[in-house]
Formats: sequence, structure tokens, C-alpha cells
Amino acid sequence: MIKRRPIEVFSLSFLDCLCCGFGAILLLFILSIGSGEAGVKSEVDVPTLRTMREQLAMLEADIANKASILEAALNSEVTSEERERILSLIQEMESQLADLQQEYDSRKANLSTAQQETAEANRLLQSFEHENLPPIGLPADTTHVAFVIDTSGSMRNQLTKQLHYGVIEQIRELLDSLPEVRSIQFLDTSGNYMIGRRGIWLPDTPGLRQQALQSILSYPILSVSDPEPGVRNAIRELSPRIEANDKMSLYVIGDDFQGSTQSFLIKLDRLNPRSSSTGKRPVSISAIGFPTLISPFQLGAPQGNTRFANIMREIAEAHDGVLILKPRI
Repeated sequence: MIKRRPIEVFSLSFLDCLCCGFGAILLLFILSIGSGEAGVKSEVDVPTLRTMREQLAMLEADIANKASILEAALNSEVTSEERERILSLIQEMESQLADLQQEYDSRKANLSTAQQETAEANRLLQSFEHENLPPIGLPADTTHVAFVIDTSGSMRNQLTKQLHYGVIEQIRELLDSLPEVRSIQFLDTSGNYMIGRRGIWLPDTPGLRQQALQSILSYPILSVSDPEPGVRNAIRELSPRIEANDKMSLYVIGDDFQGSTQSFLIKLDRLNPRSSSTGKRPVSISAIGFPTLISPFQLGAPQGNTRFANIMREIAEAHDGVLILKPRI
């Protein structure tokens, strides 16, 4: 017996036919809209749409106009405030300008007066006869000059190992400022004679002076940073070899003092006593200090440049000399 399949009423084919029929009915309905008087009429016609479009355009124009008016009003308010601020700044600047102009006129008048006074002073100076005098305080009548020079490492150029050229220039400048000098001599602070024989003065001629300064520049011996041996030998060995009418000056050149301060002062007072008749000492002792430290000649410093300056100030004051502290070496 043949077994048959059951029949399904709502199959896929039935659904296809149903959808096709429904689509055809829907298509006919759409095609029938607006075809003749029987069609469905639209609720909003074309004139109404045109009217609405015109009203919308007018409304947009009105809004734009009001927006521009509002923006102009805001800009006008800001501009007014800005204008007031600028006017205030202008008034303030005009006031400052007036003050500056007044100050300028005052200074210009003072400058004119100062220029007139300067011109008058120059005229008076040119009318006076003057001589080429040595610096104030130096013994201008000195005939014999001895130098005691510190040749230690701190007084030398670290690259060339020679004495700083500023030392040579200071000696040259000092000798040029003393017109009466006839004899010179040079010792280091250890008491060694740098040029010539012991206890012998050298004639101060241009050629010998230049040769002596060149020899000092390349002097190879390192001396102690204590001028006492050099000062002692210079006074003991050179002072007796000058005439009664001649005058000797001793210049100590250095940057440091490592000896005994009180002992040095007492020994110098014995070596170079004052005359009971004239009240003057046989040798005037001066000093020239060079700055070789970062903070030279600082008050209260226990050693270095300041210690040299302190002791040599007392010696120069007690022995009719001067103390010169150089700003640079």
C-alpha cells in the first residue's frame, strides 16, 4: 500500500500567491490616487504652500534684521567703553609726557651750566704752568730706589711661569714718575740680589733699566712670601752706600705676608730708626699690593692679600712711605 504525504494548506506556495495578490491590489490603489475627480484630494494646495513660503522668508528676514540690530547695539556699547578707556590712557600719557618734558628742560639747563663750568675750568688749567709731578705721597726727591719683590708662585703667570707682566709695568711706571732717581737695585723677598752684585747699586740708565726689567720678568727663583729677609738685606747693605745728601726709598712688591707681624715691626724700627735731629728715617719704605685672590683686600681676612695690606699699611705709615693697592695684576 502506497503511503502518501499529508497535504499542508498554508504552504510556501500559498504564501507566494497571497503576497502577489495583495501586492497587485496595493499597486492598483496607488495608481488610482489623483487620477480624475474621483482621486483623493490633498489637504494643502500649491498656493497655500507658496504663501507659507513667503511668510517664512519674511520671518527669516525679520529675524536677521533684528539680529544685526542687536549685534550693532552690543558693538556700540563695547566701542563706547573702549573709547573711554583709550581716552583715559591718552590723558595719562599726556601728563607723563609733560613731566618728562619738564625734567628734560631742567637737565638740559643744568648740562649747559656744567658745560660752561667745565670749559672755564679747562681754560684755567691751561693757563696754569705745572710740572710733571709724581703721584701724591711718593718721595719725589728720591735718588736711590730699591725693590724687594715677591717671586713666589702666586706672583707668576701659571702658563709661562714668569712674573706677572703687571709687576714689571708697575715698576716701570714708578721709576718714570721719580725724576731724581740715579741708582736702582732689585732683591727678592728671600734676600737674594736679582741683578748685579751684592750691596752694589746699579746706575739708572735707559738701557740698564730695560735689561733689568727683562731679567726680573724671567727670574727663575721662587722666594718666600715674607719680605723681612729682603727688606733687612736692602737696608743693611745698600743704605750705607749712599751719600749724606742722597735719599733712599724701598718698595716692597707682593701679595701675601706669612711672617710675624709684631716681630717684623720691631726689627724694622731698629734697622731704620728716626733721626733725633730731623725726626726722619734714613729709608722710606712703601709697598705695592697685587690682588691674586678671588676676594682681595677683604677686611678681617686672616691671611693672603689682606694680611699683606694690613702689615704694609702700618710699615708705610711708620716709615714715611705709601701703600698702593692695585685693582688687578
